Amino acid sequence: MAGWVPYPRYIFRKDIALSLIGRHVSKGARFLEIGCASGDMGISLAKLGYEGTMIDFSEEAADEVRRSLQKEQLTNVRFENRDFMDLDDVGLFDLVTMFEVLEHIEEDKRAVEKARGLLKDGGAFLFSVPARKTLWGASDVIAGHFRRYDKTDVVRLMAESGFEIVRLISYGFPWINVAKRVRDRLATKAPAESTPVNKAVLTRASGLNIESLRSPHLECFFSKRLLWPLIKISCLFNDADLADGYLCLALKRS
Repeated sequence: MAGWVPYPRYIFRKDIALSLIGRHVSKGARFLEIGCASGDMGISLAKLGYEGTMIDFSEEAADEVRRSLQKEQLTNVRFENRDFMDLDDVGLFDLVTMFEVLEHIEEDKRAVEKARGLLKDGGAFLFSVPARKTLWGASDVIAGHFRRYDKTDVVRLMAESGFEIVRLISYGFPWINVAKRVRDRLATKAPAESTPVNKAVLTRASGLNIESLRSPHLECFFSKRLLWPLIKISCLFNDADLADGYLCLALKRS
């Protein structure tokens, strides 16, 4: 792998996510990032003064995270290469995050309930999922998704799992919607495997910008500095149900 690249969808989401965490989670709080992929988000939280654990079952992700941690030399964040469903740290964390993870899990409610059990009472659960079932396309298939979510799905899932929603944002419109169309086109052009690949195999590479979907001639534009004007424009649509992704902050009910 040539190294992780923060694609626009991630850049748009990260900016809002850090803002939500800063407003609702005290500095020094303990976090768990489930499905950390490259490790960039957890490392950013550690640099802001949070203490935590990043976890991912993917060996590909493990290699990328370990390289990043070795480079950063941080003492307040660590990585575990394992399945989060095997954790037994009941009520340990102030914040649990799951970015672009639930759509990869067939029993998503079970996963949310596991995350709830890892949180302290009143703890924050911050997650993102691909939005709007009508946007299902080839890039969802090649990423190993089981589903996309409508807003009503997110609201129901939180209510049934013992959470109270603080903020539900439809982020990145219209820019990441355009990027979704590009990803779908690239996905249809990706070389087909001779035999079917199961979703677990596809999930292991998800979030690390798999080679078949990369666009090297565009990657030089993928920076927060260059995308900042577009981010500010997209924020005008955060409360409209128009975008390709949802970002939700919810608190654990006691």
